[in-house]
Amino acid sequence: MKNNSIQQLAKLAALMVCICTLGHGVVVAVEYGLIAPGSKGTYRGRPDIAAVSIDQAPVIDGNLIDEVWELAQPAGEFLQKEPKQNIPHSQRTEFRVIYNDNALFIGVWCFDSEPEKIIAHTMERDVMMRYEDMVNITLDTFQDRRNGYVFTVNPNGARGDATVSNNTSRNGEWDGAWTAKCRKYSWGWSAEVAIPFKSLSFDGDNNIWGINIYRNIGRSGERGQWANSRRTSRSYHVSECGNLTGLKGLKQGMGLDITPYLTGKYRKDYNVGDSDLIGDFGTDIRYRLTPSLTALASINTDFAETEIDSRQVNLSRFPLFFPEKRQFFLEDSGIFGFGGGESSRSRSRDSSDALLMPFFSRRIGLSTDGRITPIQFAGKLTGRIKDYNVGILDVIVDGESNLRNAFVGRVSRNVFEQSSFGFLTTIGDPNSDNMNSLTGVDFQYRNTDFMGGHTFEVNLYTLGSYTEGAGGIEPAWATNAKLYDRNIELSASVIEIGRNFNPAMGFVRRRGTRRHMLEADFTPYFEEVSWLRNTRHGYEAELYTDLGNDVVNTQQTFNLASLSFESQELISFSVSHFTDRPIENFDISDGTLIPAGNYDWWNAKLSLNTGLYRKLAAANSYTVGGFYDGDRQQLSSKIVYRPTKRISIALDYYLNLIDWEHFDDSTINLVSGRFQYSFTPDLTLNNLVQYDDISHSIGINSRLQWEYKPGAKMFFVFNQGYVDSMTGFVISDLEVVAKIGALFRF
Repeated sequence: MKNNSIQQLAKLAALMVCICTLGHGVVVAVEYGLIAPGSKGTYRGRPDIAAVSIDQAPVIDGNLIDEVWELAQPAGEFLQKEPKQNIPHSQRTEFRVIYNDNALFIGVWCFDSEPEKIIAHTMERDVMMRYEDMVNITLDTFQDRRNGYVFTVNPNGARGDATVSNNTSRNGEWDGAWTAKCRKYSWGWSAEVAIPFKSLSFDGDNNIWGINIYRNIGRSGERGQWANSRRTSRSYHVSECGNLTGLKGLKQGMGLDITPYLTGKYRKDYNVGDSDLIGDFGTDIRYRLTPSLTALASINTDFAETEIDSRQVNLSRFPLFFPEKRQFFLEDSGIFGFGGGESSRSRSRDSSDALLMPFFSRRIGLSTDGRITPIQFAGKLTGRIKDYNVGILDVIVDGESNLRNAFVGRVSRNVFEQSSFGFLTTIGDPNSDNMNSLTGVDFQYRNTDFMGGHTFEVNLYTLGSYTEGAGGIEPAWATNAKLYDRNIELSASVIEIGRNFNPAMGFVRRRGTRRHMLEADFTPYFEEVSWLRNTRHGYEAELYTDLGNDVVNTQQTFNLASLSFESQELISFSVSHFTDRPIENFDISDGTLIPAGNYDWWNAKLSLNTGLYRKLAAANSYTVGGFYDGDRQQLSSKIVYRPTKRISIALDYYLNLIDWEHFDDSTINLVSGRFQYSFTPDLTLNNLVQYDDISHSIGINSRLQWEYKPGAKMFFVFNQGYVDSMTGFVISDLEVVAKIGALFRF
């Protein structure tokens, strides 16, 4: 069966290669288009727009008819960055900027010749809107070309926001206090945005900010922006911003925010019959010490409203990675970023692939098995002092017999246009009374104009950890380099982790290892092929050795072809080869024992993704091949249905079928379903149901969130767990949480 499946996939791969070959014979778009005559946006330049001071603020209703808008001159035109590059958008976009003593106001006119085809599926805050009609506003408030803010809106008035650190790190968990309204018209749609100056950090003596506006047209996947329309520049890259002039006399007030909150919790464990009802309170205090330096204190910290983790299946002998979701730790987290990531983070990789993170805030307040450890106090100092970026975090958590302290210090200095070198230290172990410390230095180099428009990155770091009672200092180090532009992406990296390297506030997937990685991708564009946008072909290799240079395991992936169609569908086919030499027996998730030995296998993977802008969208993949001494089929399917702007229904299904040579066959299912209903852009109900046949349990999470005024939120959370018993699924635990917070600004 496996051989037949591989043969069928191989035939499909051959067909795809032929298609790509024919496409190459037509045209490969590597030349940039001409700049439209009279365009105010340029491929390489930094255009200007003047903000106009006003006395009376406009009414924020999405209807840009207030007379104050006529006082400002419009900026345009927008140039494409996708699918073509540096030619005018097919639909005209204009924006204007005005301000008063309290806020910055931005109005955006998104003209559309086919307004009935505007795509806007969601109203929920902070969801991905990349594939819908949407606008991104990027602000570089210090005009340092490194740090800034991003504000996102779609025609339904859905909002998203993020902070940007060092031009590359985007933190979407930041929630600013701002408002926006949008409207649809016969000529397109508009966005009216008000951003209070109290929500931003900036230098009041600086009259020029950086600004860029990015627009996506959902039905065609056409993306463009006002300044620097290169495809390799992301919409949040503050280094690509144009200039916002005319700002005078801006004030931030005292820069003091006080956010008190009350919580009530009811918990019941049906297995032992215990229950408790708890009421508590706490507060977050934020004070802007200088225009660019902020102190944040959290007293009696509570994260009851945090979204629960998605379940995962572990088919390896190494620990899984679960991302940080608590806003206190995510806010300004880019300041603490170290080393630029130990891998090059190609298009196929994300943080879940991390081999080493020297600081991982999830270690604080959560035990190694995921239980919550109460946090009594948390303080953070983040920001910039001239050319230095500073991050200090100090947390006091409950221990088994006494309080424990966890400290993190991060300092980096900006050098050149987009580069930095810095220092990181962590002291303490939030999950042990033993002393632990880590110290490291790093250098991050980035040049977006290397050899005529390429982006070149180099990251270097070295670390040492010390654990009381475990001997001396254990080292780790890494280096990686990456070169990319519109058509190519090349990267290489090496990382070595000592056998006893132990960052108590970090994440390490593997110790006593050295990893070599090589990646190469080629992406040609076909401007004269009406149905095909681009193809992608690549190779990725990983080689792990022990510290004695003996090979432990390898992985090679050949991306034979990924076809991206103008309809925004995607088909990809890849073949991978694996080797592994475990020296000890280990268990996978379902308890199957993998004996020590030498293993060698291949697999083939086919992925089919519909255009994610559609009401009914799907991302599916099927993998077939070997797995240690058995044969495996793996199916992954995600289906999203959005019948209205208020409703979103998602189903995730993950299946592993393993035919073992010497053991009983393994069948592993993981299913999750999500239902979201948005009453308004500020009031949303989320429901999540998860099941897996490893734990044989069902988890239900319901979360009602209401931002009743900018920056002030209410939560109601309902959690239930069910386990499979002889009589069917029975309830095992119940938790109900209510939390209300307020915001006082001075």
